[in-house]
Amino acid sequence: MGERASSFFLRTQVDGWVRLTAWASLLANSLLILTGGLVRLTGSGLGCPTWPRCTEESWTSTTEMGIHGAIEFGNRLLTFALAVVAILAFLAVLKMRRERRDFFLLTLFLGLGIPLQAVVGGITVRTGLNPWIVGIHFMISAVMIYLAATYVNRVRRASLHDVDHREQPGQAQHARGVIRGMVIVMGLLTLVIVYLGTLVTGTGPHSGDAGEVVRHTFDAVMITRAHAIPAYLLVALVLAALVMGRRSWPQPVWRAYALVGLVVVLQAMVGFYQYFNGLPIVAVSLHLVGSALMVSVVAFAVEKAFALTAHPADVTTSSVTDPTH
Repeated sequence: MGERASSFFLRTQVDGWVRLTAWASLLANSLLILTGGLVRLTGSGLGCPTWPRCTEESWTSTTEMGIHGAIEFGNRLLTFALAVVAILAFLAVLKMRRERRDFFLLTLFLGLGIPLQAVVGGITVRTGLNPWIVGIHFMISAVMIYLAATYVNRVRRASLHDVDHREQPGQAQHARGVIRGMVIVMGLLTLVIVYLGTLVTGTGPHSGDAGEVVRHTFDAVMITRAHAIPAYLLVALVLAALVMGRRSWPQPVWRAYALVGLVVVLQAMVGFYQYFNGLPIVAVSLHLVGSALMVSVVAFAVEKAFALTAHPADVTTSSVTDPTH
């Protein structure tokens, strides 16, 4: 029984279980952004007023703490679910660590990110929801989503024959520099957009607590406009890429650019709506989900662009490790 369980969790080839843990890791990290946002939007950021305990006397919230305590404690519990997912993903590729070192490192970093997030979350509580620390908390989540999305891409290529066939390296060598250069700029613009978004949030009214919480002193209109400028540039970049690469770029790369464009436009629409309607909680929540989705699709695009334009001689391991392919 023990050997059977071990063989189930410790895979020797990239298969459906590895894909499942990869997608679960991406979804769980994205969900953490949503639940963390709901903590802030409902004013529950100090529902558990200390860390690592919920109160000085209790590890959990109590009925006396009301809904705010329950919401904040529920968000903390999600960390344990995320840890389980990270452990399963790590174990799934542990036996493949020599031939797929990238899988091993990605799952390792995703696992190490969880205690890092927990500590930063604790600092956030102990500093009274300081907006600078809240911003760091969000940026770490964005990095973890980026890593998880990169991992999903590579796992799909390594386990699905059709994907592997379409995404072979060595494609579009004539446009290699352009494709890679544009996708690097895409990644940098996304980084700036997400970071400036944390400054907009830290300046806005949703402080995370019903009481007085320190906010950024930026001019709300100016910081919002600053947040929008790189988004405009990203849309322009995507449109240029779609026109330039319509016939000559690999279709997986072109479609990845198109997906980024679609998500950014939808995210901008939600952003405009919430800005001109007083930041309603539902719209802000959708914008948070959109930010996680945007980071994911940008990660997909960056990973595909580099993988498909790599020189075949630089690829030392066949992407499909399943011998049946």
